[in-house]
Amino acid sequence: MKKDINRIINAAKANCVLFADSKEIFYLTGCNFDGFWFLRVESKNYAICSNMIENQVREFFLDKNVDVCPGVPFYKTILEILKKNNASKLFIDPKYMLASDFILMSEKLNQAGIKVEKKIGMLDCARMVKEDNEIESLKKSCKIASEVCDTVRKELKPGLSELDVLYRILELFARNRVNESFPPVIAFGKNSANPHHRSSGNKLVQNDIVMMDIGCVYNGYCSDLTRTYFLDRIDDKHKLIWDTVKRSQEAVLKDIKAGLPIAWADETARGVIESVGYKDKFIHATGHGVGIEIHEMPSLSSNAEGVFLSGMTVTVEPGIYIEQEFGVRIEDTILIKEECCEVLTSATY
Repeated sequence: MKKDINRIINAAKANCVLFADSKEIFYLTGCNFDGFWFLRVESKNYAICSNMIENQVREFFLDKNVDVCPGVPFYKTILEILKKNNASKLFIDPKYMLASDFILMSEKLNQAGIKVEKKIGMLDCARMVKEDNEIESLKKSCKIASEVCDTVRKELKPGLSELDVLYRILELFARNRVNESFPPVIAFGKNSANPHHRSSGNKLVQNDIVMMDIGCVYNGYCSDLTRTYFLDRIDDKHKLIWDTVKRSQEAVLKDIKAGLPIAWADETARGVIESVGYKDKFIHATGHGVGIEIHEMPSLSSNAEGVFLSGMTVTVEPGIYIEQEFGVRIEDTILIKEECCEVLTSATY
């Protein structure tokens, strides 16, 4: 098994728990395909699947202390297992389950005298701190994304559309045998003022601004980086905004380490931007956790609780967005260490 399931489940205080999300099942078991649920009852593990993928599931879990139980609908198979084990309560994280599945499961199990309890974010704390093998995958993911970003930057020229650049990025990811961790955000000109712009046929012109927010998935782990470039000439206002955003990010990267309050990162980045009069133009949190999902805990926001821990991987991505003009965001994925951070993305600024 990929993880010490006993330790993780004990920490979650849920001795009878169902995981229905493929990413969380991958996190626990290393099994990286869709179509089955993972049930833990006391110290017993069950893979609930359809007959269609039974052979694949059996092959993966061979000699891994997991009973493979084919049968649809899944709730009937789960109910049989719970009754056989005299279980009276099942924990489910509804955040990672279709509402229709959760309602049906709750209804059928309650009718059988088995209580369904919501336990939101069961694995969130465990997932925040990465183990060595996870960090290696994250580093490789960041390396690929950085190299793709640098390649595309050299190819930028007037006449290319946002979609041209987007599909070039997807092509380069494919050549590296990875998928995108989210649809790339490619924004030219005033479109860069929208943090999550949807790439279009808008074409690049001379002296334009280019924002690229990209990432890929390597061995199940995501990368995330953003660069903002100017094609040829950069005027004084553009330079002021870009320099301010970069100084904002550097203020965080310079001192961030384990033990600091998570809210410190947002306060520090925001303070630099506010000092030059753009307080209302920084319209999102300073960053977020990255791992098997592109957005994980913790959120680097002003109201974040807790402290940074060694082994956390997060983004630092301050930005300034001026409506109908342009925006600048600079983002890197970093690894928190005891006395500093390691920047995992390396694309040219």
